[in-house]
Amino acid sequence: MSCQERHHFYLYSPAGGKGLNDYFLSRLPGVKPVSLEVFEEYRKQFDDLGELNPDYHGFKTLVEKYILLLTGRDDQPCGYCVYGAEKAGLIGIDIILVKKELRRKGYGRTILGYLEQSCPPGTVFYVDHVTSAGRKFFVSCGFARDVDLFKVLSAHNRICAWTAAPVKAVPACV
Repeated sequence: MSCQERHHFYLYSPAGGKGLNDYFLSRLPGVKPVSLEVFEEYRKQFDDLGELNPDYHGFKTLVEKYILLLTGRDDQPCGYCVYGAEKAGLIGIDIILVKKELRRKGYGRTILGYLEQSCPPGTVFYVDHVTSAGRKFFVSCGFARDVDLFKVLSAHNRICAWTAAPVKAVPACV
């Protein structure tokens, strides 16, 4: 039995979807559009939000994001993914949340795998803020921390010399 035979998928698309709304709706097999109000009714059934990053303010900006909702055949919510799409090849995952009693049973992976189906090779998925449990989950799904360039400040690599005492800002340093 395929994932689509065992579950229903719903997608909320933001009003200003930059032409990506049709893109996702056409590439996610069997997905049904859903309003934010309907999603909010499902979201109320999640009584445990797990280990939320204290910097996560995503619930205040849901209207601006895509929301992929997974339900069972009985239409009871299993989990959801909130993500943003800056363009078709760049997907920023805000959060993947699975109901407490269904965690560690593959539902988060199912949601992420379903979203991946809509994206061609070369698409970049990224997560900005992640908790320790979230990091383990995303690493198990193939995410890696990959930084091309980075800088660890030292006394020898600063643009402007550093001193412990406050100094007057110079234009090149601001």
